[in-house]
Amino acid sequence: MQSKTEHLLRYTGVNIASTIVDYSIFLSLTHYFGMPILQSCVAYAVAVVFNYFLTKRYVFVRDMSHKSEHRMFIEFFATGCLGLVLTASVIWLTVHLMNLPPVEGKTIAMLICFVALYFVRSRIVFNGAPIDKSAPV
Repeated sequence: MQSKTEHLLRYTGVNIASTIVDYSIFLSLTHYFGMPILQSCVAYAVAVVFNYFLTKRYVFVRDMSHKSEHRMFIEFFATGCLGLVLTASVIWLTVHLMNLPPVEGKTIAMLICFVALYFVRSRIVFNGAPIDKSAPV
């Protein structure tokens, strides 16, 4: 069993790798095409798929046998959509309302998503405990 510190370090490492993918795509597309909100969404979507495979392999390594691979990916992708909406909203707020440069808006959005998605994914997507269907609602 991983300690909480090791778990957080692994989560941080995976997210740093995903951030590199995200920023590389974001900066390249924004440089050539502008439109920071659209380019952020494209970059984020690619990084979500990359992040899923790393997260499953290196962060949440507990037994997930009660969930199919398909179900975990759909849940992870759904939380990624939540992160995408959050990211686009923060970028819109920071770039268009606060007049910050796109890179600063993207950085703020990523920090917010880092915390929010860890909370959601650790409790829903990669929750190793099977759901007790006999428990009262």
